[in-house]
Amino acid sequence: MKGFFSKLGYLWAALTDAKGRRRSQPPSSHPTPVSSSQKQPGPQAQPVSRPQPSAAPKAAVPEKQTPPQKKPTEKRPLRRYERTLIVGVDFGTSSTKVVWQDLSENYFELFRWRPDLKGLESVLLPSTVCVRGDALVFGNSAPREGDVWLPSIKLCVLCRRNPSVCRCDGSIAKCGQIQLPGTDTRVPAAVLGCLFLAHVFQQVEQRLKQTFPNDDVVLIWNIGCPMDHLDAVDSKSSWEKMAGVAMELRGRVSNPAETALLREASELMRTFTPSADRNFLIQPEGMAAVKAFLESPRGPEEKTYAIVDVGAGTTEVSFFFNGGMKPSYLADSTEAVGGGKFDIELAEVWRCDVETARRLKEQGGGQIPEVPSVGAIRRQYDMTCRKILKERKLTARANKRFDLFVIGGGGRLPVLRDSLTRCQLPGDFVREHTRQLAPPASLRNRADVEAHYDLLANACGLASSLDWEYYPPREVPPLPPPPSGLKRDRDELYPK
Repeated sequence: MKGFFSKLGYLWAALTDAKGRRRSQPPSSHPTPVSSSQKQPGPQAQPVSRPQPSAAPKAAVPEKQTPPQKKPTEKRPLRRYERTLIVGVDFGTSSTKVVWQDLSENYFELFRWRPDLKGLESVLLPSTVCVRGDALVFGNSAPREGDVWLPSIKLCVLCRRNPSVCRCDGSIAKCGQIQLPGTDTRVPAAVLGCLFLAHVFQQVEQRLKQTFPNDDVVLIWNIGCPMDHLDAVDSKSSWEKMAGVAMELRGRVSNPAETALLREASELMRTFTPSADRNFLIQPEGMAAVKAFLESPRGPEEKTYAIVDVGAGTTEVSFFFNGGMKPSYLADSTEAVGGGKFDIELAEVWRCDVETARRLKEQGGGQIPEVPSVGAIRRQYDMTCRKILKERKLTARANKRFDLFVIGGGGRLPVLRDSLTRCQLPGDFVREHTRQLAPPASLRNRADVEAHYDLLANACGLASSLDWEYYPPREVPPLPPPPSGLKRDRDELYPK
C-alpha cells in the first residue's frame, strides 16, 4: 500500500510540473491530439510530454501610422492670365449681331442673346427701343398697347440727316427727334440709340467675364457705322459720341432702364470727346464686309472683288483688290436705301400695309416686281465702278475681271440679285462669278448658321484681327498687270 501511494505522489508531481511548464509556454497553434488509450475515467489527465522548443518570436508588425495633419494654411490664389477679346458689334437696322474673337486661342464665336435657342434666332437682338411709362425696354419685338415703339432705333438716328429713310408716320418720331409720351419733350434719337448700345455693351461684357472667371479679360470693341471711307457727311464723330457715352453708362443701364437716364445721356453727349486710349473704334460697314471676306476660307487668289451689302436701311458697295503690294479699296459708296424701302414700295404695288408686304416678301411666294429701290442699288453699283475708271485705278484687262458677293438681309431679294448679276458694267469690267461668303474655319458651331452667314458677315469682319490698314482710293496708284509666277501666301499679305 505504501508503494501504491508513493507511485500516486510521483504521478501527481509529474502532472503538476508539466502543467506549470505549459503555462509558461506560448499556446500551440494546433492542439496535440489525445489517443483513446490515454483516456482515464474521471478528470481527464493530459499525458506527460517532452517540452517542445519554443517557436521563434514573431517580429512585431507596427501599426499603420496616420500621417500628421498639416496645419490649415491659406489657399494660394490662382495665377490669372490676360485674355484679349475683339468684339464686333454690327448695329443693324432690324437686328444687332455680335461676334467675338479670342486672340489667346484664335477662334471666333457668336454671341447668343438667347442661349436656350439654336440657329439664327438665338444671335439676333431686335434693334428696337420701347418707351413704356417711365421705363425704356430694349430689344422688344412685341410692343404692348400704349407703348411708344421704335421698330428701328438705327433708322431714327439716320433720319436726322436723311428723312427719306423714315418709316414712321411722324406722330412719334420725326427728323431724328422722339416725342416722349405724356409730355411735350422731344429727345434726340441718338440719345436713345446711345442707351440701346449701352445695354448691348453691358450684356456682352458681363457674359464674357463670366465665361472666363479666372482670367483678366481685356475687351476691344469695333462698332460698324454706315459711312464710306471719306466720311463725307461727318457721321463718324456722332457715332463715336454715341458709343463713347454708351461705354460710360453701360454699368447703369439695365433692361428695362429708367427714362431718367435720358437727360444724363443727353448732357454727356454734348460734352463728350473721345480719348486717345479708348478701347473702342468706329469702322465703316463696307470695311467690315471686306474683312469678313479676308477671314473666309478661300485660296489666296490675287484679283478684284466687289461686295454689295444691302441692309434694311443702307447699302454699301465696295470694290477692292486682294493681293499685290498694297491690298486696298478701289472705290466704295454708301447710300440710304435698303430692305426697308423695298417693303414700302412693295406695299404700294400690292396695295397693302408695310408689315404685310414685308411678310409676303420674306415668304417669297409669287412674282416680286422690280421696285424703284432695286434700280437705285443697281445704279449705285454702276457708279462705284465708274469711280475706278475715272481715277484709272485699274488699267489691265485681267484686273477688271472680278467676283461678286451680295450680302445682307436686303440682298436676299431674288429680283435684286438677278438685277446685279445681269448688270453690264462699263470699261471692260467683267463679272466672272457670283459667290457666297463662307464663315471662318475657326468659327465655333459654324454649321448652325452657315446658311445665314450673309446676315452675320459684318459682325465677323468687325471681330477680325487682320492687320489690314486699307488705303483709301485716292491713295491707290494705278495697279500694273498681274505678274506671272508664284502667288504669295495669304498670311504674308494679311498678318494677324
